[in-house]
Amino acid sequence: MDMMFRATELDCQVLVPAVWQRSGELDYLRVYNPAIVRFRNRLLMAYRVDSGRRTTMQRRIGLCALDDRLNVVSGSVVSLSDTIRGGDPRHYDPRFLVYRDQLFVHYNNNFMTRPNQIYLVELDPDTLEARSPARPLHLDGPRQEIEKNWMLFDHEGDLLAVYQIAPHTILRVDLTGQGAIACRPLHVTDWDVSAYADRFGAPCGGAPPVRQGDAYVSFFHSRYPVSPLHWALRFWPVKPGTVLPRYVAAVERRLRRPFAQVRYVAGAYAFEAAPPFRPRWITPEPVLRPEDEPPYRHRHRANPSADGIVYPCGAILEDDGRWLVSYGVNDEHCCLRHV
Repeated sequence: MDMMFRATELDCQVLVPAVWQRSGELDYLRVYNPAIVRFRNRLLMAYRVDSGRRTTMQRRIGLCALDDRLNVVSGSVVSLSDTIRGGDPRHYDPRFLVYRDQLFVHYNNNFMTRPNQIYLVELDPDTLEARSPARPLHLDGPRQEIEKNWMLFDHEGDLLAVYQIAPHTILRVDLTGQGAIACRPLHVTDWDVSAYADRFGAPCGGAPPVRQGDAYVSFFHSRYPVSPLHWALRFWPVKPGTVLPRYVAAVERRLRRPFAQVRYVAGAYAFEAAPPFRPRWITPEPVLRPEDEPPYRHRHRANPSADGIVYPCGAILEDDGRWLVSYGVNDEHCCLRHV
């Protein structure tokens, strides 16, 4: 995966649904973290839209179709969030799922609840609007306070999810019934990712797995410290996982920023396409880096603790063997790149 092609950056304004372009709605605008999928001969893209005034910020999901040249198809932009019923009104970082010829999107509510919540919603394949109410994913067992990147995939008619990359943890997802969707651990495989993680951080979820022969391939994200003062966090009085009142937590994050500057990159790994889905390989270093992307364009960063961000949310294996990867850059815009 060492051959890189020029990135295609999409125009943020074009991706904003017309209904969201009211006066004042675009005072603050970030369109980023796109997911892609091919479904019924259409190339679709879902993406996060942060807009509005800072005091009334909206976090929503838009959706559109792309043509063969990766241009937005005229008239295809849909205000997906406006059609979603139930669940949290804040929609972050969508991913696609195609399961038994049905189209779904799953997304999270960031850290607005503890633990945070991931929702799954089925889409109408014609209108690309939500067909059914949003359903929360519920893990049968312990989990962390904040988790955003479960990666759902269809394995020969079984709905599964990658819950964690290392150790490699596969969940079985049960869509029967109504309400919360039960997710139960199915396989756990320990493997050594230190050659990558020691330099670039622990691999975390990103683009849902895509079948390639007898394996699945997924593009993930990781982050690593770049501040020369990051060692000071070892002595920080507030320990990871501590739940603070909302405004106290905001002050604590601001004080921690100079010591906690990080860089987000993207790598790739593969695992067997048969139970217990053992990992096969991981790239020795990132395949996507913020240094290869346009610099920050806005004066105020959406994530002040990040000095550069590449965040993959989707990938497609093309007929010519190249991968088309969709990713957000610096929490500001959407990019597509062949690898």
